[in-house]
Amino acid sequence: MKKKICLLLAVLALMALPLAASAAEFTLGGQISLYTIWDSTQSNGNLTSLILRNNDPNFQHGRTKFSAEKSRLFFLIKGPQIWGAQTTGYIEWDFENSMNVTTAAGSLGTSPQKARPGLRHTFFRLNWPSVELLMGQYWSLLTEDLPNGANPGTDAYWGHPYFREPQIRVSYKCGPMDMAVAISEPSNGQQGTTLDPSQQNNNNIYDGESSETPRFTGRIKYEADLWGKAPYYGKPRGFSVRLASSWQRTRFRTFSTTQARTFGQDDWATVSVTQNQQLYLNNWIVEGSVFIPILTSSTPSNARTLSILSQWYVGAGLDNVADDYSANASFLSWTGTSNNYDRELMKRYGGYIQAQYYFTNEWYLNLLWSMNKAFGVSRDVNTFTIPGEMPIIVTVPNFATIDPSSDPARFNQAYYATLYYQPIQALKFGLEYTYARSEYFQLRNSTGNQGSTTALSSKSDVGENHRLLFVGYFYF
Repeated sequence: MKKKICLLLAVLALMALPLAASAAEFTLGGQISLYTIWDSTQSNGNLTSLILRNNDPNFQHGRTKFSAEKSRLFFLIKGPQIWGAQTTGYIEWDFENSMNVTTAAGSLGTSPQKARPGLRHTFFRLNWPSVELLMGQYWSLLTEDLPNGANPGTDAYWGHPYFREPQIRVSYKCGPMDMAVAISEPSNGQQGTTLDPSQQNNNNIYDGESSETPRFTGRIKYEADLWGKAPYYGKPRGFSVRLASSWQRTRFRTFSTTQARTFGQDDWATVSVTQNQQLYLNNWIVEGSVFIPILTSSTPSNARTLSILSQWYVGAGLDNVADDYSANASFLSWTGTSNNYDRELMKRYGGYIQAQYYFTNEWYLNLLWSMNKAFGVSRDVNTFTIPGEMPIIVTVPNFATIDPSSDPARFNQAYYATLYYQPIQALKFGLEYTYARSEYFQLRNSTGNQGSTTALSSKSDVGENHRLLFVGYFYF
């Protein structure tokens, strides 16, 4: 009897397959990408890491890198209508997940030969004539006006929040106006790093950071063809202006450490600190962008068109939108009592300006400047052992040695010049030169030794990087 039931179920399942296939349309697509980089200081491929100081001999030499790991695949699924809405689903992945593989020291855990698939986007949505409901992992509402840099599949620049997040989003479009609100994963740290509850005190580099609320994000956008259009990622776009903001509440647990380090001085100094109360702080950002067609085209060709795209923000605790590092995004200020400190979120502003000109329909030039800068932190600090003096500002790394992630940067900026050639829709090539620069709060000698007697002339508070990048894409 059981065998007959199983056989019947198998037959019904096979009969249902054609019905399921007819109810949904599947599209496979993606891109094959190869990029080649030479850079002068061994920075990461996206240039989102801080540029190591000019007097650090360990990093002041060139490095060449080839990679195809940014290639990607996606499935687009068009489903049946329900409640008067068109249903669609989307799944996309790349092969950059090798960086998350734990391996023994000296092994090839991050080599291209050990690339791992990594989830980029996965969501479904219901679309009515004016309303869209999206549920899943997709770009944040803060990550919509992407600069057009050469690095394949990543437009992560200083001054541009760039991240994907699990979310529930509702959008409403009325003529040229487009409004959206989202509730999403309250990520902590770059790329959504979250707190391990078993890690206490100074055992965790995120210093007891945990999310107290979801992240709430809203955005309003106006876009219209007022005097003509210019290409944005190759597609015609009219004038647009956009305003977005995001907020979440974060809890920092009590902790103490003997490895806190002051900044704002001529070199590192180690101090003992205690945060003796839980603190609830507000991560926030307000952001605006504008796209302006300057020279427009009324034909299918993009030749002799010019556009300007610019975006700017101001906020606090910006590690949660991937435009700061967790060890930099907050700091401690002296309360005036012994070694007791209170935490504050680092405030930053930043943005970018991009100009794009098409010589012909196949050749175009992209120029970009991006930056972010900390503000509201005094560099005139003194030791807390002298009562009545100004408070010390400290950052708390997870280890006794100096590391770039715990070396707070005051100002980051980068200049990009990219020449593109796209002979057909499926092929695209780019050649890019970049100059990037990080400026730190304090001077430091090449080894970072505290109490060093090294002459001031051997210290540096600046790191600079020069990079050449070639990239080739094949779209399908």
